[in-house]
Amino acid sequence: MRKEWGQAGIVAGLTTVLCGVLFPSFLLVTGQLFFDDRAQGSLVEREGEWVGSMLIAQPFTSDNYFHGRPSAVDQLTGQSGGDNLAESHPDRPAYDSTMPGAVETSGSGLDPHISLEHATAQVERVAEARGLQPDAVRAVIEDVSNGGTYVNVLRLNLQLDESGQ
Repeated sequence: MRKEWGQAGIVAGLTTVLCGVLFPSFLLVTGQLFFDDRAQGSLVEREGEWVGSMLIAQPFTSDNYFHGRPSAVDQLTGQSGGDNLAESHPDRPAYDSTMPGAVETSGSGLDPHISLEHATAQVERVAEARGLQPDAVRAVIEDVSNGGTYVNVLRLNLQLDESGQ
């Protein structure tokens, strides 16, 4: 019996060292050496101040900015999750169903992208708030989307700010 316990202890110890120390250390070193930007959370710095992450949604509420997907959780609390409520449920948040692409909430509540339809539906509001022509705002969307079907909201808003628009 003692021999079996000794072997089990050795296996448990080796597994702990392998899975609890060596493998996480390998991932940490590999991430820092080869994927430094992403390993640090893809943080964006502007004028010496952190303004957000390209991987996590930030709540934009000003009319000067594009708004992200509806979220059932406060995007600054560190938690994630959908509302899991049917559209007919009385406690479900009222999303703007007149805005194409906006009714699809983020499953995690932290999705940093919106569809091009959702971005396009916000063009008039953003253009009016910034005193721009809608075509100028559409050009920024096209530039940031780079031919894709989704656009990163933080990148889009930063591009608007950087272009002085």
